[in-house]
Amino acid sequence: EHMKWTAWVDIVRKSEDQLRQRVAWALYQTQVLVGGLLDSETEPFLAFYDIFVRNAFGNFRDILKEVSFNPLMAASLSFLNSKSASRAGNSKTFPDENYAREIMQLFSIGLWELNPDGTQKLDSQ
Repeated sequence: EHMKWTAWVDIVRKSEDQLRQRVAWALYQTQVLVGGLLDSETEPFLAFYDIFVRNAFGNFRDILKEVSFNPLMAASLSFLNSKSASRAGNSKTFPDENYAREIMQLFSIGLWELNPDGTQKLDSQ
């Protein structure tokens, strides 16, 4: 396990595409995962991190799409094995909307509506 991490660090440090590696690291920092998921599983983390390397110079929508289908994010935000109301056959069962809320609040639009200059829009505006 330690050797896998060492190999990853060597690739990142010695890679000729340093700008891509640094942008990928910065983009990775925008996506929150539960820490315990990464403690023992190197391969899933590397697959998750590769999303940011591949899309370092792409657009944020592609990153969000790939992250949304990644099993680490599914486990981290509790939508893994979540059932929709129609699939559960029970009108009292509701789909897990945690991920949708997290995407909107943490990863894209934020908690508040903003003015074009980036200041928070107030009720009177």
